[in-house]
Amino acid sequence: MLTGRRRIMVVDSEPALRMLVCSHLRGLGHDSLACAHDAPSALARIKVEPFDIVFMEAGLSPGGGMEALAAIRADPALHHLPVVLMTARAERETVEASLALGVSGYLIKPPTAAALGVCLRRAFAKDDETGASADPGRS
Repeated sequence: MLTGRRRIMVVDSEPALRMLVCSHLRGLGHDSLACAHDAPSALARIKVEPFDIVFMEAGLSPGGGMEALAAIRADPALHHLPVVLMTARAERETVEASLALGVSGYLIKPPTAAALGVCLRRAFAKDDETGASADPGRS
């Protein structure tokens, strides 16, 4: 199932963008949303609360989105968590580095509802194929 029960974290330094992304996600039927304004806050919540996917600004500071992605991938309890990076500019170096870290998707800011929906379908289709949640053991 694509909507409702999925927990989604939105991480961006800009309050207006967080509100836009959450509005789009609600429009897609998701109401279990959490927001963070920086990577340390996001990581602290992700480590203690179960999330099914994270939409995160690539250029966050302090402790940028790339560093947060690396920390998530290095944590055995979180390494399967889908992380979609959002950026205003898709610079080749950033895209290549994020792919090497195992990013689940990439969105240009501001993302459309349709683009968010595609990312959600791709991430959750993998879960549905295996019958597992995005974060096994943390449901």
